[in-house]
Amino acid sequence: MKLPDYGEVQAALGDAPNGAATAEAHGTLCGLLGASVADLAETWIHNTLVDAEEYSFGGGGGGDARSLLEALHAATGAALEGDEMGFQLMLPDEDAPIEERAVALAAWCSGFLYGLAMHGLRPMEELPDELREILTDFSEIGRAGVAEEEVGEAGETALAELVEYVRVGAQLVYDECRPPAGYH
Repeated sequence: MKLPDYGEVQAALGDAPNGAATAEAHGTLCGLLGASVADLAETWIHNTLVDAEEYSFGGGGGGDARSLLEALHAATGAALEGDEMGFQLMLPDEDAPIEERAVALAAWCSGFLYGLAMHGLRPMEELPDELREILTDFSEIGRAGVAEEEVGEAGETALAELVEYVRVGAQLVYDECRPPAGYH
């Protein structure tokens, strides 16, 4: 299952062209999935649509936004559950300016941590060292930006490495934090 197009979701939610609300919403979804929130789909879709109407210029696209969020939820859940390492972050395309992609990655990480925290992730000291390090790194990435000297090829490489680190880290957190299959 493939993720919906970032720009299409962004437009349906009324997110500004260089905004990061779409990335943040996907990060929140992934955090909620990792926390195994029972009524996740409807709650996340509702809250995302309310946020889009409240914080965007012109609001979201109504039914289009809802169907895209439903598809995003289904594709993300399937990718996280799958064995093919097919999970991807919903971020702007590689042809978007590096500053926009870095802001979106930071927003994605912040959203992920928010999604995990909403369900009450167990205390950090109870988590394995690797997960504590990942979550601490996500917190740092959530505050990151792009310095002027990082706009070139070195910046592109560094951002690509960060995106891959976050992708793999989110999968590890998901695998570790969700309850075993059949657990109620």
